[in-house]
Amino acid sequence: MRRLAIVILLICCTSAFAQKGTREKGAPPQPATKAYFDRVGAIILKALAPELAKHRERLGGAVKVSLFINRQGDIQSPKIISTTSNRWVQDTALRVVRTVNLPQMPKEVIAEQGHESVHFEVQWTFK
Repeated sequence: MRRLAIVILLICCTSAFAQKGTREKGAPPQPATKAYFDRVGAIILKALAPELAKHRERLGGAVKVSLFINRQGDIQSPKIISTTSNRWVQDTALRVVRTVNLPQMPKEVIAEQGHESVHFEVQWTFK
C-alpha cells in the first residue's frame, strides 16, 4: 500500500531541475552537469516522496527550492525561492533537502562549471 501511495505521488508530482552557473548566459546545459543534476534531483525526490505521501491531502500548488552543492556533495544555503503551496510542504521540502546525502560532484562537472560549487534549483508542482 505504501509503495502504491509513493507511485501515485510521483505521478502527481512533476519536477523540473534548473542548471545555474553556466559560463555563458543562455548556454545549453553541459552533459556532465546535466547528468549530475538529474541524479541529484532523483535522489532528493526519492527522499522527499515518502515524507509527502504521509499527508497527501496537504499537497497542492508548487514549491521551488534553491541550493548550492560543493564538490563533496554537501548542500549549502537551501531555501524556498517561490511557492504557491502551504507551509507544511515548504517545511517538509527544506527538511528533506537539508538531510539528504548527495554523491560527490564529478570532476567533469567542476571542469564544465569552472568552479567547485554549483547552484541547483528544483521545482515540484503538486496536482
